[in-house]
Amino acid sequence: MPETPPPPEDDVPHGPLIDEGGWLTNVLMIRLREALAARAGQLLAIPVLRSLMRDYLLPAEAALRRAIHLIAATLPPVEDRSHAAGRLPGARPSQGNRSAISDPSKPRTPSFRLTESLPRPPTNYIPVSQRPRISIAGDPPPPARAPEPYTVRAERLEARLRRRLAALMAAWDDPQRTAERLQRLRARGRIRTPALSFLKIPGARAETLGELGTRILRELNRTAFEESLRLRADTS
Repeated sequence: MPETPPPPEDDVPHGPLIDEGGWLTNVLMIRLREALAARAGQLLAIPVLRSLMRDYLLPAEAALRRAIHLIAATLPPVEDRSHAAGRLPGARPSQGNRSAISDPSKPRTPSFRLTESLPRPPTNYIPVSQRPRISIAGDPPPPARAPEPYTVRAERLEARLRRRLAALMAAWDDPQRTAERLQRLRARGRIRTPALSFLKIPGARAETLGELGTRILRELNRTAFEESLRLRADTS
């Protein structure tokens, strides 16, 4: 990755690292959008879509997610108002939902995911498609489920990639607002601890990161982990 991040312009805690994380996310987003634009009008193959996710989307999401957690660490805690008595049954919807109700033709921007799946321990679970089919004597075994057509699976995977890219772009455009949403979810108990996969960073092995991008992502991960420990100690 030959580019270099701009110098920091603020003095907030972890400000330079947050700026580097935003820069890294932007570089990866630009490259992903260029790759999609170069293939406009084509049905992208599943291996190509998975490569775009692995090399660009996953590390970009991981970098921005950790930067947002660091921004949230600088914000004051918020109170849980989910059970406040200010709203009565039949009350008018909030201002935030009015645009979607008044103009349902405009698609709603998907929300950027603020948590990551943690590695699961191995189990003895066997997928249904791999289980032996048992039949009763005299009756034929039930037919195997026909796999989805290749084009359908490719279209669904591309739609998923584009939704996640749209959510990533919206969060990058207004990280402060996204960090405030993270604080509200924490106040409601909707965010578990730990919220991020610190031991296995999504997209950390992408060759597109290069030495500089890898250094930024790992530093973001280390600092976000330290902040999560501090938050856990403060709330215990």
